[in-house]
Amino acid sequence: MAISFGHDRPWGGVSQREYRRMAQDPAQTLHYRVHFAAIGWADRQGHAAFGPGKLAALLGKNDEPLSEGSTNGAMARAKRLGLISPRSGAACLVLPPHLFQKGKGAPVPCRLHPER
Repeated sequence: MAISFGHDRPWGGVSQREYRRMAQDPAQTLHYRVHFAAIGWADRQGHAAFGPGKLAALLGKNDEPLSEGSTNGAMARAKRLGLISPRSGAACLVLPPHLFQKGKGAPVPCRLHPER
């Protein structure tokens, strides 16, 4: 699959491993950490699936998961800023195709967004 963001739109690659690290860094702002997690764990279709409580655990600090309210608040801010799709939830963060594309990896069914 060729990556294309449209005519005359430059793009570059990122290290998903580094975005995973940044997503877990409590020194970063929470809504950006949500964005980092979406990029770090995104599959070929831009979906980052998390098991129950996994996103809250990633966003927490000192081995304490983030509360559900704080997790939801961070996702809401990330959505308002256009960092993740409005379709996102704690079980699956979605990146719009104008922000993220991945040329490799097998398509994985999404339990939250089966229409993709």
